[in-house]
Amino acid sequence: MAIPHLTSGQVASVLPLGALIADAKTTALFKGPHLEVMRMVLFAGKKIAAHHVSGPITIHCLEGEVDVGVESERKILRAGDLLYLAGNVKHDLIALTDAALLVSVVLLNAAD
Repeated sequence: MAIPHLTSGQVASVLPLGALIADAKTTALFKGPHLEVMRMVLFAGKKIAAHHVSGPITIHCLEGEVDVGVESERKILRAGDLLYLAGNVKHDLIALTDAALLVSVVLLNAAD
C-alpha cells in the first residue's frame, strides 16, 4: 500500500527512528512540480550507485553515518550534518551504519 504524500499545511515528524529504523522504508514525503522531499532509509552496507539530478539537492543526515562520494571526494555525514549539491553533481552513497536521510531535490524537468 502506498503511503500518501503530505498535503499543504500537514505536519510530519522527521525525528530519528531509533530502534524503529529496522522496519522502516524510504518514503516520499511530498512531491510538487518543483520540489521533492523524501526520508531515505539505508541499512549498513547499502550502496546507491553514482548518479546526478538536474537540480540542486540537499542531504540532511537524521541518524546514522553515510559516506557520500561527491565527484572525486568522499564526505562522511553524521546525525545533524547537511550536504548541499548543485545540479548535475555526480554523487554516490554508502551507509556505514543504519541511517535515515532527509533528501530534498529541486525538480527542473520531468526526468528528475
